[in-house]
Amino acid sequence: MKKTLIIAGSLACSAVFAAPVSQPFGSSFTLGSSANPASLTTALGNPAASYFMVNSEEEDNFRTGIVGPIGFGYEVGQVDSLEDKIDELDKILDVQVTSVAQALSLQNQANQLIAQMGRDANLKVMMGTPIPVFPIIYKTDNGGTFMLDLSVSAVAKAHFLDDDIDINLVALKLETNSSLYAKSGVDLNLGLGYSDAVYSSDAGTLVLGGKLNAHSVTLGKALLHLESTNDDTEDAFSDAFSEQQETSMDFGLDLGAIWASEHYQVGIQGTNLNEPTFAYSELPSNCSAELPVDQPSCNAALEFNQKGDLSLKEEYTMERQFTVEAATHVFNRQLSLAASYELNEVADLVGDKYQWATVSTSYYSKSSFIPAVRLGYKKNMTGSELSYAMFGATLFKRLNLDLAYGLEKVKIDGDEQPRSLYFSAGIESAF
Repeated sequence: MKKTLIIAGSLACSAVFAAPVSQPFGSSFTLGSSANPASLTTALGNPAASYFMVNSEEEDNFRTGIVGPIGFGYEVGQVDSLEDKIDELDKILDVQVTSVAQALSLQNQANQLIAQMGRDANLKVMMGTPIPVFPIIYKTDNGGTFMLDLSVSAVAKAHFLDDDIDINLVALKLETNSSLYAKSGVDLNLGLGYSDAVYSSDAGTLVLGGKLNAHSVTLGKALLHLESTNDDTEDAFSDAFSEQQETSMDFGLDLGAIWASEHYQVGIQGTNLNEPTFAYSELPSNCSAELPVDQPSCNAALEFNQKGDLSLKEEYTMERQFTVEAATHVFNRQLSLAASYELNEVADLVGDKYQWATVSTSYYSKSSFIPAVRLGYKKNMTGSELSYAMFGATLFKRLNLDLAYGLEKVKIDGDEQPRSLYFSAGIESAF
């Protein structure tokens, strides 16, 4: 059987058709959700942040993005030498069994491999970017600030669903419903926000903001039975994954507040307060109506549905989340130290849980010829519990480059590689 090729091809299919909803864009990945005027993308966090993005001392009341930032990332499960394990399982299931004793021995070996792969074998890819020119921020003469943003973010994940190996005593062969299950989601988001100072004194300024987001979300999923081996099955899976997509639209409401003084600021935000909901495409429930090449995968999906490992019909809800942030700065905000913490976990478009804790420091020079630098650390407090060391730089006050390097490792072809990695690049107007 060609399980290695099938799985690899299916993962590639996931990535292609699911062009990070759970991840912020660009330098915000490094800086967290704390508003920083030197980084335009931090305006996409707290709805009150856009107020600080336009310098009221400048004659130009507009600030916009130019291109990007375009961000790409991946996460993989904690399975060393996954390809070798797939090949080993492939060989076990292909053995011509000649006795019950041999079948029992092979069954034990295969079940050990399948159990580990069911826990940890997965690959996830992420992409996100604002549409060129966005976000657009306009600050009126009286200080009220409008923001319009348009962005697309996407995620795709394939993981292994394990099912115990059974022995067919009549045919003397090993059988299993173990399968590859892939899900994807794409969110096209149009947001309109407004922020303004509602109180000001020598001690500081209180800014409140709100944002209404229109989400057009496309969700899809497909399942491939592990023992499906021919090219027709691979093509059928690819077709199912590309064609089984459901697009729905809903609106989300965000609110935020920031208290800013000369040397510090604190903020709180609530996102998706009304918890908008979107529909996934459905997996078939009548396998007799499916083509013969699709029936093994259909039957496996029904079994996993009965076991509670997947749902044939499901919805995705953008769960309500609250985040607190704090920052201190000196030298007219050139040097800053910031932290943000999400108070509750939420799921992304493919169901993975996230709750980020982030700390960062950054230095921004007044000169266009001295690069700005930022360093950070962030950890997912739930779900995968992955953590990142982050580095970013801004060249000529406009070109932003950011890299987040996963601190957890996995062996690939005998070499240690990070289980997660994120990179972005973009150009924006200067503060």
